[in-house]
Amino acid sequence: MAVKTLQTVENALAVLEVVAELQPIGVSALARHMNMDKNTAQRILITLGASGYIQKQAHGAAWELTPRVLTLSNRVAVNLRNSARHQLQELSEVIGETALLWQLTYVGDKIHATLLDKIESKHNVKITMEVGKIVQFRPDIATTEIVQKLIKQFPTGEAAWLGSANDDQPRYFQINPGHPGSIAIGSVIYDGPAQPIAMISVVGPRDRISPDCYQPMGEKTAAAARTLSGI
Repeated sequence: MAVKTLQTVENALAVLEVVAELQPIGVSALARHMNMDKNTAQRILITLGASGYIQKQAHGAAWELTPRVLTLSNRVAVNLRNSARHQLQELSEVIGETALLWQLTYVGDKIHATLLDKIESKHNVKITMEVGKIVQFRPDIATTEIVQKLIKQFPTGEAAWLGSANDDQPRYFQINPGHPGSIAIGSVIYDGPAQPIAMISVVGPRDRISPDCYQPMGEKTAAAARTLSGI
């Protein structure tokens, strides 16, 4: 017998996501945005506030996230880094280039990618970057536009790996990451069948990554991403 979900919990999580997207936001605006009874919205906000996930602004009645949400995000990052370490090492060893792990963060309609971990190439000449580097996805930046198109085509793990549509389409991207004469090839990591949460990629000089390498390298990063997605 299937276990039913708790509507109250689903509503609370939905409210938390809306606060994260539209903060600071008041009770009335939240209720209108979610088409929710104002009293219900207020009770959920107060409950989330008592749990420490949101708080009222110092001056005013609008609500915003607290650092406790960042603490949860950091725990996710640690778990993701630990889970991906073996895949990074294997990719770097097999392909011979620097392997990178990026965490995706959503702020409203914007996406940020933060470099969580890397395994550097053993070549004397290599492409690398500092852990902690943040890249903002914007439609006017060609490199991030390519990644966003892949995410739009496969917005969930289910669409990427469990559906039959677009079976002939690659699950990887190939971009110039901003370093002159470099190529990056990677794929998207999903929260199981749900939304994208990270990316795994390899990066190296163009003179070592020729066009005939794109597909085999892309398929290797996609396989690693699928494994990390748990699909």
